[in-house]
Formats: sequence, C-alpha cells, structure tokens
Amino acid sequence: MKADDLPDNGRRGFLKAAGIAMASSALANSAIAAGTQKLEAAAGQQSASSGAYDVIVLGAGFAGLAAARECAQRGHKVLLVEARSRIGGRTFTSQYLDHRVELGGTWIHPTQPFVWGEVRRYGLGIAESPGVTAETGSWLAGGKLHKGDLMALMPRLNQAFNTFCDVDGQSGRTVFPRPYEPLFNRTSVAKYDGLSLTQRLAQVELDPEMRDLVNCMFTQNCNADPADAAFLDQLHWYANCDYDLGLLFDRCGRFKIVEGMAGLANAMLGDAAVELLLSAQVRQVDNQAQGALVTLASGQRLQAREVICTVPVNCLTDIEFKPALSPAKNAASKVGYAGQGIKVYAHVRQKIGVWLGLAPYPSPIIVAFTEEERDDGTLLVLFVKPEAFDPNDKAAVQAALHTLYPGLEVSAVMFHHWAQDPYAKGTWAFYRPGQMLENQDALRTGEGHVHFASGDTATGWHGFVDGALQSGIETAHGVCKRLKA
Repeated sequence: MKADDLPDNGRRGFLKAAGIAMASSALANSAIAAGTQKLEAAAGQQSASSGAYDVIVLGAGFAGLAAARECAQRGHKVLLVEARSRIGGRTFTSQYLDHRVELGGTWIHPTQPFVWGEVRRYGLGIAESPGVTAETGSWLAGGKLHKGDLMALMPRLNQAFNTFCDVDGQSGRTVFPRPYEPLFNRTSVAKYDGLSLTQRLAQVELDPEMRDLVNCMFTQNCNADPADAAFLDQLHWYANCDYDLGLLFDRCGRFKIVEGMAGLANAMLGDAAVELLLSAQVRQVDNQAQGALVTLASGQRLQAREVICTVPVNCLTDIEFKPALSPAKNAASKVGYAGQGIKVYAHVRQKIGVWLGLAPYPSPIIVAFTEEERDDGTLLVLFVKPEAFDPNDKAAVQAALHTLYPGLEVSAVMFHHWAQDPYAKGTWAFYRPGQMLENQDALRTGEGHVHFASGDTATGWHGFVDGALQSGIETAHGVCKRLKA
C-alpha cells in the first residue's frame, strides 16, 4: 500500500485519529485537538480570507509551523500556506492495521534540543524502536552473510567507523569544534569539502568485513549512492553524536513520539493563532519595495510585509521569484541534495523477534530492523537503495529481504516515495560533495523581504526535524525584529 494512494479525506481523517488516540496527557489532548480543529476548518477553505498579512509562511512542515507560531505569538498577523492537503512536510504519520507508522521523519533524541523541547512543551509521550537495541542480527560483509551477536560486533565496528572519520587524529573534532557552527573552522571544512563518502573510504585501511559495515553505516545515513554524498556531512553527524557510532545509533534511531509526528504538528498548529490555507500551490513571489506579493496557482494574490519560505531546497526552483533568487540558491535547487532512498514497512509472516540486518551499498536493502513484534508475524522497517526495486512489488521486496534473512514471507508493504513527491523531491537533506561551503550560508540568506528556513539548511541537526525547528524559530525571530524596526 503506497501512502500516496490514501485519499485526501482519508489523510485528514487519520490526522485527527492519530492526534488523540494515544495521547499521554491532558495537555497533549488539548493541544492536538486545537490543531485538528484548525485542519478541519482549513480543509474546506478555498482561499485566504485577507489579502494583507504581516507574514506569509510558505510550507507547513516543521520549519513552517515553528516560524508561523513564533511570529503569531509575537502579535503578528500570519498566513501559513501549504501545497499539500495536510501539514507536516516530509513527515507523514499513517496507520498499518493497529500500528501507527511514520512514513517520513521519525526519530528524535534528548540531545536534539529543539524537537525534544517541543515534545516536553506539549506533554507528548515517548516510545522506543526495538530494532535499534537488537542483540542479534544478520550482516552482509566480505561477500558472505553473517549471523550472530551484534553486541560482540559493535566494538569493532565503532573503532572502524572512528578510523573512517578520523581525518585529523582527533576523530574529526578540529573540523567541527562547534557542531552548531559548522563553518566555524572554514580552513578545515574547505580541506574536505569536495570529498565523497566513497573517496574517503578508499583512503583508510580496514579489513573487508569492517569496510563493508562502515559502508553500510554511511549509506544508511546519506540515503543515497555514497559516491554522490559528502564525507563532511557524515562527519557533522558524527560530531553531533559525540564522535561515537553507538551514540549515533541511539540518537538517530531510538526514540519516537507516541502520538506520532502528526501529533506534534497538530499541537504546534493548535498553539498558533495563524490562518492556514491547504492545497494551495505557490506560483510566484514578487519581492517589492514595501513587502512581497505571493501569487497562488489559483490566481489569488496575497500581500505580506515579510515572507518566510520553508519549501525544501530541491523544490525552490518550482516557484518563480522576482527578481530571481541568487545564483547559489538556484544552482543548489537544480542539483538537489543526495537523499533519494525509500523507507518501506514490510509485514512478514514469521515471528523473528528483535532483529537488525545490515548490508553495504549497492545491496538493495541497506538496513532492516524490527518495528513491531506481532501475533501475526513481524513488522520490519527497510531502508532501500534508490531504484533498487519497485516497493509495490511484494515479491521483489521479499527477494531483497532474502539477501539478509532467507525464508521470510512478505504479506504486505507500505511506503511513501519521497523522491517522487513533487513537494519533496527527495528524503532528508544530505549534502553532496562541495555543497557545505558553497550552499549552506547562501541558502540561509534572506533576499529583500523573502527569508528562508528549512531543516535542509539548519546548522545543528541538518536534515532532521530538530534542524527544521531550529531554522524556523531562528528565522522567525529575525523577521520579527525587522517588523518592529
């Protein structure tokens, strides 16, 4: 079942159900219910009620939700415009049978301060993914399928990954001495900016088994062909995880929100006195002397003193900006970021317990792990190499799974193809070689009355929900200062 096939009214109905079915507190119930009411009201609204706003925010992912809320809570009149019929951007909470699933962004951690703060703010619950703590598993390495104790494997893998990252004799610490200021040491960043993950792997000496497992680790993180992905972005993840692969596992794949990402999105929307316009594609943004004019595909024209654009970098060139955006922004959008893989939920008939499977690129499935142990089998999460197979084809999914766990029978699959989503054109942002120095500052720089915020360009947890929130909050604060001036 593709998430793309869910009808719009089904999606809206699920948002309401997902918001309150497993709420962990009265505060969570109240905040999510307020957001749900706004979504239901916006679902039937065909146009904005007013042509003039203090701030128009383009995109209702987490950067847009954060920016709209922050501006509204400072007394400004805000319109939030979203091309989809739902909010949440590259997160998408859905349901498989009796289990809530996240088809997009999922995991959070206490060391991701912005998203963890939002969860605490709204009283949301925390659950754990069992697969990240799996003690047994399978891994393809050295041309062989291995099975055994993952805990015994991890110390060797941790050391091998550190060898891969250790370009300076300090595990990369001199490159990113301040991880939230990634360009603080521009000299070191420039030294490695053009290096791909594949090129870096060729520079280090590792035994065949560890070489393949390190390949698996960074391919999972970039969600792309590692030859097209920047070593620097992986090193930045490593810095955010205190230079420890075990902590990277924990911080990037362990905790998730009980109420789902939709629950957090609804809570944030319910906390913001904003007008919401859904299913509204932006055609053009005119930067004018006293503000900005936003033209929708419907033909409606909306005036704002300031505009905050939070659309993914890969989609920036789908909007006509007048005057044109800087050459750096246009070039970055046309090339796009590297992440193009697919996250697939596969229900297998066998009960296999808490299991983790690993394979190097170009294996069809890079990582697979248990999402839920069920009475009728096991629900697995698979991270699939771009264009490895058609995830609609259960037989193809099953054949790919057999490379890691022979004999499994796939009864159902579910996914959302973000690379084919016109409002995403890819998964989480992971830089290509050369993009950190060339693009990060340029993509964050405002132009006239148009400002930019996105998890794609965040300085902290770049490519994560936490980064989207950071970028939205920081950009909104800058815009509010301009409005006061």
